[in-house]
Amino acid sequence: MHMKFIMKTKFIVGILLLSAVIVINSCENKQGAAPVMAAVCNDTNKLTYSSDSNSMQAIINVQCGTSNTSCHSTNSYSGYDYTTYAGIYANYQSGLLYQALFGNGSQVPVMPLTPQAGWTTDPCLLAKFKAWIDQGCPQ
Repeated sequence: MHMKFIMKTKFIVGILLLSAVIVINSCENKQGAAPVMAAVCNDTNKLTYSSDSNSMQAIINVQCGTSNTSCHSTNSYSGYDYTTYAGIYANYQSGLLYQALFGNGSQVPVMPLTPQAGWTTDPCLLAKFKAWIDQGCPQ
């Protein structure tokens, strides 16, 4: 009889602990990061490729490797030349730019292959790319 009592007690304690974990986890604020991103990334309005202080060209030059021969520069192995607006705009029109950065359905994002300095420390870089693409990649 004593053994049954111990087993019942362990079962009840286990159920109580599991219930406590479920309740604590369900009370977690899963929306907390969004307002911070919005506040930090407030410079995503009126992005252009090159003509003002809110330019994408500087980010593209660093993150897309236009300043070296291995990524998206003239005659690079990728076949996509992002050293000019026309080169990146062509990939915007075909949907390849969005697909590479954000994926498409079951495909996960594939770019940047080798993130350059700042990519992983600046949460706004992808937000800027998305906003610029959503705005139609204005020059």
